[in-house]
Parts: sequence; structure tokens; C-alpha cells
Amino acid sequence: MLATTQLQGADLLDRVLDAATARARDVLGARVALHRCQDVELRAELDAIVFRASCVSRTDEGTVIAVFATGRDRAGHDCMVAAGRFTFATFPRPSASIAARLTQWTPGIQ
Repeated sequence: MLATTQLQGADLLDRVLDAATARARDVLGARVALHRCQDVELRAELDAIVFRASCVSRTDEGTVIAVFATGRDRAGHDCMVAAGRFTFATFPRPSASIAARLTQWTPGIQ
């Protein structure tokens, strides 16, 4: 029973992070990196989960995305299934190799 619960929790966390990453890509572009996870709450997984991800703020440190996942319990009531708050930043542009940088900064090295 415990192993099943952990797998569902890990799956739910992956789905929350996927929703956050997709929203971050919409805001920042295709090349994003998870910079920080401020808060995550996972509850029981329900059927027909709906994920909503919103950009909360943008600063020099990154873009904060909040994710809320809701579903319906057996009684038909809307319930929060998961929530999270993540900071994303963009990947830096690809740089030259270390060897190329060394030759540029240190004359005589080839």
C-alpha cells in the first residue's frame, strides 16, 4: 500500500511540475530551468484532475509560477488535489568551449 501511494504522489508531483514548466515556457520561451521550488502540497489523487498554472510574478531572479490541481471526490465536490509554487529562469545562451575561452583570455595557450 505504501509503495502505491508513493508512486501516485511522485506521478502527481511530476504532473504539477509539468504544468508549471509548460506555463513557464509560454512566458519565457522554450529554454527554461527550474530555479527553486518554494512550496508543494500533494493530497489524494482523484480522477479527472484539472491543472491551472499562472504566472505570479517576474523579477530579475526568475518567473514565479503557481499551479493548482483540482478534482472531484466521490461525493462530487471540487477538491484541491495539489498546489505548488516554482521559480523558473531561462537557460543562458550556449557558450564556447572552455578551451576556446582559455585561448581567448590567455595569450599563448592553444
